[in-house]
Amino acid sequence: MRQANRILAIIFALGFMFLALLIVVELIFERSGAGPAIVNWHSIYDWMGSRTWDSRSVRVIGGLCVLGGLVLLALQLIPRKKPRLRVRGADDEIDAAIDRNSVVRTVQQAVGDIDGISRARVALHGNKVTVDARRRAEQSEGTTTETVAAATHRAVDALHLRRPPRISVKLDTAKER
Repeated sequence: MRQANRILAIIFALGFMFLALLIVVELIFERSGAGPAIVNWHSIYDWMGSRTWDSRSVRVIGGLCVLGGLVLLALQLIPRKKPRLRVRGADDEIDAAIDRNSVVRTVQQAVGDIDGISRARVALHGNKVTVDARRRAEQSEGTTTETVAAATHRAVDALHLRRPPRISVKLDTAKER
């Protein structure tokens, strides 16, 4: 969601910068007596003066503005992922936490250290760690889903999280993909 907010902020900032530049250019041209430079504001003003609140075009434009505002509001009301996961400590008054990316890297390293694993992708979505590992075909007998799950549990338990995430493991051999 953070990426969507950044993209929307960039779009709105560029739009407002363009609008401000347009207004400055139009004011300069109007004050110099050259007339409109890019946009014929007089025809827009005349068009707006001839419309009433009951006009279909006014209602459509107003509805689009309301819809855009509601979409932006809904995007802001979507709950965000907590950037940190709280860690158990000796004292409850101390706020200790670990970054979500650190949890992913810790589990990825623990699974990657297992003999026979050629690649491990780890994702942390909400309160669930998902491990998608690939084992080498020539060493496929010794590496099982239980082995990967046990290594994942050990890595997560070593972090001493207050709410340990659920763990989901998928293990394939290199030939199966």
